Amino acid sequence: MVGGRVHGDGVIGVDIGTTGAKAVLVDDAGRVRAEAGEEYPTRYLEPNGAEQDPDDWWAATCRCVRAVLGRSGIDLARIGGIGISSQAPSVVVVDASGVPVRPALLWLDRRGQPACRQRADAAATVVSTTGNRIDAYFAAPKLAWLLANEPGIRQTGAGVLMANGYVVRRLTGVAVCDSGHLGLTLLGDLDTGQWSAGMVDLWGVPPAWLPPVAEPTDVVGTVTNDAAEATGLLAGTPVVAGVVDGAAASLEAGLAHHGDVCEMTGQSTVVNAAVEAKRLRRDRLGTLSVLPYPLPGHHLVYGSMVATGGILRWFRDEFGDAEPASDAFAALDALAATAPPGSGGLVLLPYYLGERSPLWNADARGALVGLSMASRRADVVRAILEGTAYGLAHNLEELGRLGLRPGVLRSVGGGARGTTWTQIKADVTGLPIDVPKESRGAPVGAALVAAAAIGLVPDLAATVRSRAAGVLRHVDPDPARHAVYQRYYAVFRDLYPALGRTFDQLAGLRAT
Repeated sequence: MVGGRVHGDGVIGVDIGTTGAKAVLVDDAGRVRAEAGEEYPTRYLEPNGAEQDPDDWWAATCRCVRAVLGRSGIDLARIGGIGISSQAPSVVVVDASGVPVRPALLWLDRRGQPACRQRADAAATVVSTTGNRIDAYFAAPKLAWLLANEPGIRQTGAGVLMANGYVVRRLTGVAVCDSGHLGLTLLGDLDTGQWSAGMVDLWGVPPAWLPPVAEPTDVVGTVTNDAAEATGLLAGTPVVAGVVDGAAASLEAGLAHHGDVCEMTGQSTVVNAAVEAKRLRRDRLGTLSVLPYPLPGHHLVYGSMVATGGILRWFRDEFGDAEPASDAFAALDALAATAPPGSGGLVLLPYYLGERSPLWNADARGALVGLSMASRRADVVRAILEGTAYGLAHNLEELGRLGLRPGVLRSVGGGARGTTWTQIKADVTGLPIDVPKESRGAPVGAALVAAAAIGLVPDLAATVRSRAAGVLRHVDPDPARHAVYQRYYAVFRDLYPALGRTFDQLAGLRAT
């Protein structure tokens, strides 16, 4: 919005996900007019490294935006703005021209563990300032690892951007960090919403690298001529600061009140709860994390797993049939429905890339226990869906310790499309699940943020509340299956402690 006037009646939302980018075009009634997606590769490095080429993010963004523009047939002048959400926190160091000096370190990358151990004495100060625990998941330990292990980066690097910030810079030429991503750096002050000099000094990050902080709905620039040529957008189209993918997905899911909870499943699963900032007790967060939410006066408290949909993708890629990749996930979901609850006596630990909440153990690994010669392919696929649902239930237990016990769980993201998987989640947790009519996840939330920024949505909170009423599918838990899963869940909870020494031994072997 410029001078109080709304420009355009459509907005674009883009999500830079872990496995690929997605774009949607949303009209002034909140309907998705067109969507597109594209995968890109991840380079996994032992031990605990995960990197992507930031230019893959940009190339996928350009192609996805062009695709939704073409599929919608909309007049370009009607596009009022664009918002970017992203996997978080994934960091890219750039030179003075905004060109990456090396691949981006993804949120999956846990090579910053030594940097965390070196600062263990500051744990209480970090929590009181940032709201979050010291862990290699966050951005500052990744940067500390880079600075310690690639000393030349101090000379080549001139700035650091989050994943969505990199795309925003390619669109506008402006470097910025939205307040949500700031909350996942361990470099910010949760109360002031700005960089903390004390935290920046603690982690040894050059202060000159840090861009200005903006609210998600701030218009930070407009599409440049070069970006217009690359994306098909008109030069001058407003670009907003953007948002963390989990927060964007929570907006789409309708989280507008204290205690509203959703789960978002893509590469990972994140359990999100809207919490009034004045009611947040940082000392009781335990294994959970927190970041500022785009709705004023609220934070997002969340429990985050590392690999859920990513495990299904791994199975597809390594053991899949010849069906097209676009149909593979639906085929696997249908296959899992042919196996019984409990997968014929199989229990899967979904810690393929270590685990965040509630374990916070980078050395944990996946395990499939109970295999026999009678185990079928369908049993293994169902065990993947069940094991990730057990992890979801574990994180919901942690939310319960904060008094956050939802009467219904909202489910968004690619995982919500799996009818078998959604039913398993309901049966395991014992909670009814609502799948919103719009269940595309983060890109829709990113579009809503852009719509609020240009005035297309006068009241973001009211719009989010209205989305909670639009339910595509309601799934009730089956009491008999829930009783079965309670017994399997008890085995699941015992399995990780039983394998703890084994995971430690394997970590030592990988390091040699």
